[in-house]
Amino acid sequence: MLVVVVAVAVGSVWWGLAPRGEQIQSRQQSTVQLYTLPANDPTLSTCVSESNVVMRLHVTLKIIINGSQIRIPAKIGDSQGCLRPIHTTDASGTISVESPVNYPYTLKDFFAVWNQRFSKNQIFFFQATGKHTITMTVNGQPSSDYQDHVLGDGEQIVITFT
Repeated sequence: MLVVVVAVAVGSVWWGLAPRGEQIQSRQQSTVQLYTLPANDPTLSTCVSESNVVMRLHVTLKIIINGSQIRIPAKIGDSQGCLRPIHTTDASGTISVESPVNYPYTLKDFFAVWNQRFSKNQIFFFQATGKHTITMTVNGQPSSDYQDHVLGDGEQIVITFT
C-alpha cells in the first residue's frame, strides 16, 4: 500500500511539473529580438576571435535617466562561447567593436546585442512624451542620429532622458 501511495505522489509531482517545464522551454525558444537588422549586418550572426579581427574601435557611452547615470553592464555580447563584434568587456561604458569585416556599426547594433530599446522616442522602457525628452550628444555636439549613429573610434556619446 505504501508503495502505491509513493508512486502516485511521485507521478503527481512529475505530471504537475511537466507543463511548467514545457512552458519554460517554449519561452526560451521564443526569445523576442527587439530589432530587425539588415540581412548583411554581421552583429547578431557573427562570433569573433582575436585571429579574425580586421576592424577595431572603442566608443564611450554614458546614459543618464532623470539625472542618474545608468551602469552599462560588462559582457554585453559575450555569451555561450560567442563574442559578438560589438560588445563590452567591463562596466566602464566602453563599447568595443572588434569585427572580422569592415562594417558601419551603429548604436542600433549595440542595443540589439544588449536586447534593449533605443530610438529618438524611447530608451529602455522610458518614453519621450510631451513632458519627457531624449537627447544625444556625440563628442559634446548635439546629434539627431540616435539609433542610426554610426560609431567612430574614440567617440564620447551621451544619451539623456529627462
